[in-house]
Amino acid sequence: MFRFKTKAPSAMLAAVAICLGAVSASPAEGQGGAADLSEIDVRGQLRRGELQSTSATVLGNKDVSDRVNYQPSDLFTMSPGVSVLQYGESGVSPNIQIRGFTLMNDKAIYLDGIPLHDNGHQSGFTDSTVVMPIEIESMEIIKGPASVLYGARSAGGTIAIQTIKGGNLTRLNARYGSWNDVNVTGILARDNGKFAQVYAFEEFHTDGYRDNSAWDRQNFSGSWTYNATEKLQVRFNLRAFRAEWDSAGYVSKILNGERDAVDDGTGSKNNNGGKRSRFDGRLWLNYMLDNKSQLTYYAYGTTLEFTRYMRGALLVGQTPGGTVGNMSLQFNKHRQWGTGITYNWMGLLGGKDATFTAGFTFSKDIDSPRQDFTVPWGQGRRITGPPASDVSLSISNPAVLAEFTYQLVPQLNVRVGARYDWLSGKYTDNLSGANSKVSHTFFSPKVGVLYTPTEGLDLYANFSRGFSMPSTFYGGLGNMNNFFNSTTNPKLMKRDQYELGARYAPADWLKLELGVFLMKTFNDVTTDPVTGDSEQTGKTTRRGVEFGFDASLAPGWRLWGNYAYSDAFYDDYKAGGLDYKGRRIPLVPRHLANLELSYQQPGESGFGGRVSLRLEHDMVYSDEPPARINGSANASPGGRIRTPWHADDITYVDLQLSYRFNGNHRILLDVKNVFDKRYEGYKYNRNYDTGDYLVTYRNPRAIYLTYQLNFDQK
Repeated sequence: MFRFKTKAPSAMLAAVAICLGAVSASPAEGQGGAADLSEIDVRGQLRRGELQSTSATVLGNKDVSDRVNYQPSDLFTMSPGVSVLQYGESGVSPNIQIRGFTLMNDKAIYLDGIPLHDNGHQSGFTDSTVVMPIEIESMEIIKGPASVLYGARSAGGTIAIQTIKGGNLTRLNARYGSWNDVNVTGILARDNGKFAQVYAFEEFHTDGYRDNSAWDRQNFSGSWTYNATEKLQVRFNLRAFRAEWDSAGYVSKILNGERDAVDDGTGSKNNNGGKRSRFDGRLWLNYMLDNKSQLTYYAYGTTLEFTRYMRGALLVGQTPGGTVGNMSLQFNKHRQWGTGITYNWMGLLGGKDATFTAGFTFSKDIDSPRQDFTVPWGQGRRITGPPASDVSLSISNPAVLAEFTYQLVPQLNVRVGARYDWLSGKYTDNLSGANSKVSHTFFSPKVGVLYTPTEGLDLYANFSRGFSMPSTFYGGLGNMNNFFNSTTNPKLMKRDQYELGARYAPADWLKLELGVFLMKTFNDVTTDPVTGDSEQTGKTTRRGVEFGFDASLAPGWRLWGNYAYSDAFYDDYKAGGLDYKGRRIPLVPRHLANLELSYQQPGESGFGGRVSLRLEHDMVYSDEPPARINGSANASPGGRIRTPWHADDITYVDLQLSYRFNGNHRILLDVKNVFDKRYEGYKYNRNYDTGDYLVTYRNPRAIYLTYQLNFDQK
């Protein structure tokens, strides 16, 4: 739960308690703390009123730094309503889903203010493996487009991660586990008051639990902060990342007992996989105009190269030929730079607390190229011909933003904000020389109120509007040109979110949160049932309830958990001669839950541990109507009527035992998936007549031993 210790907490009118909204509970570290203007880092920490009247989850370093995760994105699931669809493809980034938004362009992830998206594979594709949990200071998971600071790719939610920038500490995690899993991370920080420097690194390797699933990655980051004067602070960040992996691919469901990886026709199974490298740089300056106001300026640049090999898997009865079984090789380079300036003011207006923020931001994708090659069956990864496609993108996104909060009465604050985005892009086919352009503008209002009728009880409500680019923006090559088509000029996808929630702390040892939300979307991409052309007539609804609690049961004991129910369905969607109105949206679990009991013996030395439960239930891969618009049956080529295709219900139990000695050393034993449950991961290409489909599997039981060193100097 996120709280501010201000003289007048933000508030909402009790009369709006009948509106829709949402709330989240989180096991957050360091949730309190007065808002300090000198600590506000736009596109970084959001230590201001806009989080008070939303359902944002805030996690601290102690919440995330000692957990074993297959990918860092698993940490996001600690927030209610967040799920991660793992593709089981080693270095392939999973699909992070917030409140049922499965489109990658509907989520934004920022690491120290730098967006992590790239255009290499899917729209808004993000790679969370550049995040090192050991260096995280705070991680804010913002639901929907509630924040005024974020525009494109944030309509479904934003994850803003801020790393440690100062202090005097030395920390090291060295882990070894199943499948020759080696993960060593460390952070070193030194701060003399005038100059602070922080360095963090990661070295990771695993053989993978399946054949042909080895994965290596390296991370490094550096941060240098100079307090030039009492008013001026300058910071520079550098980050480098490299990863290379092999992936077993999607195997036939019927033959998965015989095949552990997809064959490439050479007998080596050296097919799926990829490599990625990334380099980021960022400059940040903060100047205090007086004790009530400041100016913040930032600029960043990022470059990424991404190569992906994807071998087509074979269903039962299929043989290589034509394009069946061929491999595609994708290569792209993502280059982006951005800058912005923000003014912040905090003080009294008419004798009442008020804050004001105004800013300008700009980002540009610089002619990012992408090439696709076709590699015939039996040739491994050798490229023998020219690219099948060769395109490039240039995208510009300037925006202005403003937000004002005001204390109407001692128990009531209001928040009013908005941003205005300009979006323009150019798509060029480098083979034909053809190009097309598109431009859009979008106005995003944000309103929030929070009412504190009594100590320990906060009631809040908010409305926010945001936008997303269609999946064709960064999606399949054949669809990119559809979005950039200046003739049809498709609209940006609009998302409206309504939230209502309550946070209640009846005692020092107990915190409760409860809320509901409603999200309406417009202009979603659909397909004309007659022509097959892409259209934007789609409308969807997402609604749900979220609940969380955090209890300190006794010295050293803690019990926390959350639950989210989501209902996601189409309001207006027609595709392939089918009317999907009222049908469920695929890949959205209806039930998500976390429950964790932990203990740490008080004192410098002692035993500790935790047992964690994760539940993801009732998700469909497809929910097609039984009949076509013209009345004929929706059947497979063999005549079998298509029925809803459900995913496995997932219930994971994880266990951790630890011993801390001398205050600075700790040994941990983790068991993931204690009961060794075998769950299917992502699956597709279902054959309704034979029951065959292509599938990956989630990780089986794994055991890890970790040594932690922690010297924090006060």
